Amino acid sequence: MIEKLIKFPYLKRLIPSIFTRYYRIIKKSRKYYQIKDIKFYLDFLDPMDREIILNKVYEKDQVTFIEKKMNDDNFSHFFDIGSNSGYYSFYFANKFKDLKINSFEPNIDAYNKFIKTLDKNSFRNIELFKFGLSDKEKKIQTWSLVKNGFVQSNSTVLDKNIDLNSKNIKIKDIIVKSGDKIFDFKNKKLCFKIDVEGHEIYTLKGLSNILNNNKCLLLVEIFDFNFNIVNEFLKSIDYNLIYYFKNTSYYAFSNINSK
Repeated sequence: MIEKLIKFPYLKRLIPSIFTRYYRIIKKSRKYYQIKDIKFYLDFLDPMDREIILNKVYEKDQVTFIEKKMNDDNFSHFFDIGSNSGYYSFYFANKFKDLKINSFEPNIDAYNKFIKTLDKNSFRNIELFKFGLSDKEKKIQTWSLVKNGFVQSNSTVLDKNIDLNSKNIKIKDIIVKSGDKIFDFKNKKLCFKIDVEGHEIYTLKGLSNILNNNKCLLLVEIFDFNFNIVNEFLKSIDYNLIYYFKNTSYYAFSNINSK
């Protein structure tokens, strides 16, 4: 019912505002929410989780695009890199029972929500890793936005433009590793969703061997200032830009011949 009501312009802002105030008062915003066939452990105060709770879908155009490609091609694995609370992982695990899913989430808060959803449901085709993917193994610092006293689950790699003394950010240490050091796939069909908040070129370089030795579909969120370097890198290993999702930062690349 709520997902229908919030389509009306006035209610689209009013309903989330009312529920947000309510959950701040009762301090019980984190619980299991039924999202179609899956019981997700989510936090209404987190913007990403709230969108899933209210709309029962998340990034619909991107998910629909990947689902169609999965129906067309027999992918053996799906990599959810920057999985957060796991919407993509659980959606595709539910749709494609034989698909092996490798999910990566270095933010401990998001990781713990993912684990609770995984434990509550009966999926056996998901493996979750408590680290991110980069060009090599190292410890790096990330920051998350703090709003109204709530630390959001999205994390971005710390850079020199961030005010370390700001009360509006929370600094955390995370571990990242190279995907090529973990997996050794050859002659497979692999699908990737990469949402690493500006770290995408390092994540891709750490997957160079995998990308070169397999047929892959990549859905990558690319910050505007990173697009040229990411695009040039992917072109250099014979990946073509096959789709741009309007009004988003998402792009699809592939080295699979289009049908």
